[in-house]
Amino acid sequence: MSYKVFISSTRRDIDVARDVARRLEEAGVKVFPVKETTVPEESAAASVTRSLREADEVIVILTGNSVNSPGVLYEMGAASGLHKRVTPLLVNVEDSEVPPFVKDYVRFAELPAYISALSKRATELKAQPA
Repeated sequence: MSYKVFISSTRRDIDVARDVARRLEEAGVKVFPVKETTVPEESAAASVTRSLREADEVIVILTGNSVNSPGVLYEMGAASGLHKRVTPLLVNVEDSEVPPFVKDYVRFAELPAYISALSKRATELKAQPA
């Protein structure tokens, strides 16, 4: 069983999302494709919902572009509702800009330590008998 991560971001933050995905993949973590979130016959919402259900963990990239984005906030809420581990990743965002319901987050500068811990979780999950 592989540990899968879904990255939520806006189109404006696609470069950050791709960078995070690359780092995760280098650490051996499976990541849902960042550039392609829809399947031809599905609506974007249905595709995202399916991916969120299949994910073990969700990283939500919060920047000045996305901190108030309805789509990103929807994905964060949907992931929480599905009882997924949700980790907001703050990129150039001040504490005062973070939505009040976001209590725990990782700053971009802390990303290497976060990825190390995530990789450890993924490895531990793989080692568990099915």
